[in-house]
Amino acid sequence: MNKRTVVVVIVTLLVTIVGALGAPSLVDSLRGHENSVQKIIALIDKGDDESALALLHSLHTAVIEARGKITGLFFSGQVNMLTDPFVLPAGVYRVHFTTEGSGIVETVVLDGSDSEKLLFCLASGDASEGASTAYRSRGSRIMIQFSLISAPYKLVFEQIE
Repeated sequence: MNKRTVVVVIVTLLVTIVGALGAPSLVDSLRGHENSVQKIIALIDKGDDESALALLHSLHTAVIEARGKITGLFFSGQVNMLTDPFVLPAGVYRVHFTTEGSGIVETVVLDGSDSEKLLFCLASGDASEGASTAYRSRGSRIMIQFSLISAPYKLVFEQIE
């Protein structure tokens, strides 16, 4: 099986699994990318690498958000809040925060095996295109504190190790 076929199969399976879970906004987000792999390949074949990269970035973002929603590591809103406690499995994560406004995001560690960490302290517009940071978890039970939020936001943990 070649790489192109594998990518198409993975995206198709992800759309099917999410549909079975009944998350309409998630399905709609992925459904918008049903033909993205073919479009990316066509753009690369034409030599339009810039457009191919833009579409690949959009697909990558949709897949990361979908994975975060399925695993419970995706958060969104528009107000100051403290999430419910959850266990963040041990590993290294890239944490993505996107907002047009300002905001402070930090971890609140409940079991003492990890250190509390300020993830983001951003002025309005600093995360319009998204901001990322690394976070290492030892498998702690944590909460996420959102403060000084001035616009809708998205936060997702992407495990990288």
